[in-house]
Amino acid sequence: MVSRVTRLAERGAGRLPGIVVALTLVFLYTPVLVIGYLSLSPAGQPTIPIDAFSLRWYTAVLTDTRFIRALLTSLGIGVVTATGGTALGLAGAYVIVRSQLPQLARRSIAVIIALPLFVPTVVVAFGIGRASALVGLGYGYLPVILGHLFWVLPFTTFLIAARYAELDNRLSAAARDLGADDRTVFRTITVPLLWPALMASVLFAFALSFNEFLITFFLAGSSVTTVPLEIFGKVRIGATAFLNAASVLVIVVSAVAAGVASTLRRPV
Repeated sequence: MVSRVTRLAERGAGRLPGIVVALTLVFLYTPVLVIGYLSLSPAGQPTIPIDAFSLRWYTAVLTDTRFIRALLTSLGIGVVTATGGTALGLAGAYVIVRSQLPQLARRSIAVIIALPLFVPTVVVAFGIGRASALVGLGYGYLPVILGHLFWVLPFTTFLIAARYAELDNRLSAAARDLGADDRTVFRTITVPLLWPALMASVLFAFALSFNEFLITFFLAGSSVTTVPLEIFGKVRIGATAFLNAASVLVIVVSAVAAGVASTLRRPV
């Protein structure tokens, strides 16, 4: 009897991780599925079950000039942030992993870069807004891009650093023994080996920037409207059906970027 109970307990324990994963997926994605389902309703205030299936609100979103303008703004800021954030992340990763600085200095730099991850986003956003006002940047595209770069830097740095730490130093040493200078080694050895991590960093940074709200809210002013800010404005006027379709489109853009990034992050 005891052995049977033990076998049942072991079998249950073996299935527990799968059950936990399944429950987590249900918890995370049920709201997304509900929004996707409701977005197909032609009604202005859809309820479950929906009366009919229609793409009416997707058409409304894609023909709304304010939303399209916000979408193009988010895409532009996202591209600049992804490119700049990855370049800064590469520099940070090099300093943390390969520089000749004392280990204590490298660890201190890593902690400083990671600090935004441990501070509430609203505090970070408020601080960036105050700093921007104090140095005279005010509001607009430049403060928003600088704020987004500050936000994505920890993610890009540690994503690239993880790959940087896996590189075999002997490859660079062999290239130098054959006469290559540091620039040639970086261009022909380091960058190709880091390429999957660099692309993953670009896509993750783009997804983070595309969805960022609080920092943009504090720094945008009246001249910049991104997709999250436009959606927030629609929330205040109760445009439920429009928001359902817009949210699905935003989720698709973010999911594609994050999905491609997750495949590129794997070691080659």
